[in-house]
Amino acid sequence: MGQTMKIKDITCNSPIEAEGLRSALREAGIESDIFDEENSKVARGILDKRTDVLVKEEDYEQAMQIYQSYMAGQKAVMPWCPKCGSENVAVRKKKCATTRQLPRILTSLLMFIPIGCCTTERFVCNDCGHKWER
Repeated sequence: MGQTMKIKDITCNSPIEAEGLRSALREAGIESDIFDEENSKVARGILDKRTDVLVKEEDYEQAMQIYQSYMAGQKAVMPWCPKCGSENVAVRKKKCATTRQLPRILTSLLMFIPIGCCTTERFVCNDCGHKWER
């Protein structure tokens, strides 16, 4: 009687992210495989760029910990484009318009809370033009 192996998947935002996770898992001695546009019946990787990394069920918790630490490390280093993987990225600080801050200012004045500044980082890939915020 053959025993079937149970597999779980970790969904990554891009094939490049999946390859990085797979390398980190390999270093930890965890077997994994990538389920992407080459293996998918519906070409999921082509349609939405997400890619699954498959691991054995008994390795899943450790693999998730490795994934979380891998992603934290990626966010700490120079940003890279989640669409094409390029590191040729421009960072632009974007301040909110005064009209968008008006409710925040009024609420702050009513509650005697310091106003602060509404600033977000906007990233633009110089290779593919993809834009995102962190």
